[in-house]
Amino acid sequence: MRKFGTKPHVEIWHEFRGVSVIPLQIEAKHDYQSISKMKTFTPPTADREFLLAQLSKNTENACIKARRHHLEARRVFFLLRTQGYRHYGYELTLSHPTAMPHVIVAMIREHFDRVYRADYTYRLTGVVLSDLRGEGEAQLDLFGEVARAERVRAVYEAIDRLDAKYGKHTVFLGSSYAAINGVQHTGKRGERPRRQGMLLKGEGERKRLGIPLLGEV
Repeated sequence: MRKFGTKPHVEIWHEFRGVSVIPLQIEAKHDYQSISKMKTFTPPTADREFLLAQLSKNTENACIKARRHHLEARRVFFLLRTQGYRHYGYELTLSHPTAMPHVIVAMIREHFDRVYRADYTYRLTGVVLSDLRGEGEAQLDLFGEVARAERVRAVYEAIDRLDAKYGKHTVFLGSSYAAINGVQHTGKRGERPRRQGMLLKGEGERKRLGIPLLGEV
């Protein structure tokens, strides 16, 4: 069988035949080697501030997931994909592990011009958090950065509670404004699903029940 397919194909073939190959995991996953958030947009653009806003939103989304699993990153990789599907990226090493987006966004802005070229148009931005470790495992430093980060952590805990109650990005960084409140796609890709225009009582723009549109009577 192996000569007819790759390892995943063989495993799936065995599973369909009733032979358990892939262990069943019933507990929520909390251990991650990395966390990545990528987002495309149309039309492609060379607008520097718009690209930074997209990266800021990617960073916020990645950090939300990291905080949910009580993880912090020591390394961050950000990238741009051109209209011609070429990738340009840069890796940052943080002075201390963090899952606070404002710290990472500031560093991305500082090094953005290492990957950005005004004569290219871009269709995707991405952020990858890596070298993950448990929340609060950083050692104290001589300059008090870790202690200051601990104080700011309480702010993000409050933001996460608001997001859980009212929907994702109820509170967000000003640097993400153009990406969160702007139009991500134009044309047919940008058309809203009909379900989003038929909100039930208590639903909002970013918080809805998982009920599909089954048609009209």
